[in-house]
Amino acid sequence: MKKFPITKYVNWMGLMCSLVLLSACATPVSKENQIEKRVTERWDTIFSGDLAGAYEFLSPGFRSSVSSSQYQRSLLMQNVQWTSAEYMQSECEETTCVARVSVGFTVYGALRGVKSFDGTQILEESWVLADGQWYFVPATQ
Repeated sequence: MKKFPITKYVNWMGLMCSLVLLSACATPVSKENQIEKRVTERWDTIFSGDLAGAYEFLSPGFRSSVSSSQYQRSLLMQNVQWTSAEYMQSECEETTCVARVSVGFTVYGALRGVKSFDGTQILEESWVLADGQWYFVPATQ
């Protein structure tokens, strides 16, 4: 009869207890933290020039009615160039959030005789939870 060495048993039990304790330390990420991450990722994607990537942050409902090329074209046709974005705060319900973002921008050709105008503005972005992921819902015009 083969004996199971006690040191292997103790080491194995120690490892299992450590894993259980570590999993208990893992805290769920709050909605506000999830939104902050998604807002920041979306703006970083826009600043990098990856407009196809920015399209993926849009809600499934919006994407069902606007193609990626239509969305990209609409961004490229604007007289506004976004220069910075800083997440400020959000207010969340169960499946919706409103995020406030301070954005810097430059507007070209808005006023006669003025080549460009730089400014900042606080935007309120709507976000919706769908299939476990937060998506940006553009304002309709």
